Amino acid sequence: MEARSVTQHRIVVADDDPIVVRFLSAVFRGEGFDVRTADDGETALQVIREWRPDLVILDLVMPYRDGYEVCQALRAQEETRVTPVIILSMKEKEQDALRAFEVGADDYIRKPFNALELVARARKLIAMAATAPAALARAASAARG
Repeated sequence: MEARSVTQHRIVVADDDPIVVRFLSAVFRGEGFDVRTADDGETALQVIREWRPDLVILDLVMPYRDGYEVCQALRAQEETRVTPVIILSMKEKEQDALRAFEVGADDYIRKPFNALELVARARKLIAMAATAPAALARAASAARG
């Protein structure tokens, strides 16, 4: 396993809007994150599988595979099942957010969004994901007696 600095986490940003991708890349890099991008769902899955990020940010409306499909695919694979996923979307209907949670998203944020809030949510999800394996191991150990 390759060494990473303590503060530099990997994030994949997948959105078909190049302005959003550039903006999010700049924001997260400015906050010390290592960022890779994709402009469609199929490319996002490829980058995620090869690079194993700590967090994925997905737009819902993308070519080839939408954010719902990408999130479902991530949850179906052992290697990415617990990778935190934040959905960013212009969709404002409640059922869109509910569907995102049903397919496994950890958070749903409507565009336009506050960049600092998004970074804070990303940090929180990464921290929670990092502590989850230890908490599950403790719970399993306690259940065994």
